[in-house]
Amino acid sequence: MLIGTGRSADVFALDDEWVLRRYRDGEDAAHEAATMEHLAGHGYPVPRVRSVSGPELVMRRLTGPSLLDALLAGTVTPESAATILADLLHRLHTVPSPAPAPLLHLDLHPGNVMLTPEGPFVIDWYTAAAGDPALDWAMSALILAEVAVTPVPYADGARAGLATLLSLADTGGPLPLTKARERRALDPHLDGAERARLGEAVALVAALEVSPASG
Repeated sequence: MLIGTGRSADVFALDDEWVLRRYRDGEDAAHEAATMEHLAGHGYPVPRVRSVSGPELVMRRLTGPSLLDALLAGTVTPESAATILADLLHRLHTVPSPAPAPLLHLDLHPGNVMLTPEGPFVIDWYTAAAGDPALDWAMSALILAEVAVTPVPYADGARAGLATLLSLADTGGPLPLTKARERRALDPHLDGAERARLGEAVALVAALEVSPASG
C-alpha cells in the first residue's frame, strides 16, 4: 500500500513494522542504506535498514508525523522546529565518519524529520556525502529561506525558524551560500519558479546572518 510519495521516491507499507522505499528513476539505494547503517551503528536516529536491492530499500516503519506536518498543524512552533533541526545537524557532524570529513545530510528540512515517540528521526539520505559541516547548515538554511520568500501563509513562520536556525549554527564564520545555491540549483526536482527564488532566498539568509534580530 502506498503511504507516501516525495519528489524522487515512493514509500509503501509492507506491514506494521516495515516500509519499502523505491526510487522512481531506478537509482541504486545501496549508498543510502550504507550511510543509514553506519549512522545507526553510532546511535544517530535513522530508521533501521532490513535490506536493499537496486532502487528498493526496506526499512523500519516510523510512527508519528513529520516535523513539517507538525508545523502546519500548529503543534510545533517554527522556533522549536529550528531547534530540532539544529540539534540533529550538531549531532550528525560529530558522528565518526568513514571518510576524512564529517558526514552531511545536505537536505535536512522539516519534511525529512519524523517525530516519533522515541524522538526525532532523520529520513531520506539520498544526498548524503562527506564534507564541510558549514555546507549542511547552509543547505538547511537555504531551504527554509526558499519558503520564507514564497507567497504562502506560513512564510513568516519559515523566516522565524530560519532566524533561530542561524542563531544556533556553530560554523565559525559565514555560511558558504554561493556553493549551497549552486548545489540547490542542480536539483532536478526544483521547478522554474523555485529556481528563480534562489537569489532572494540567499539574500535573506545573508541578511539574517548579519542581523539575526531582524528575524
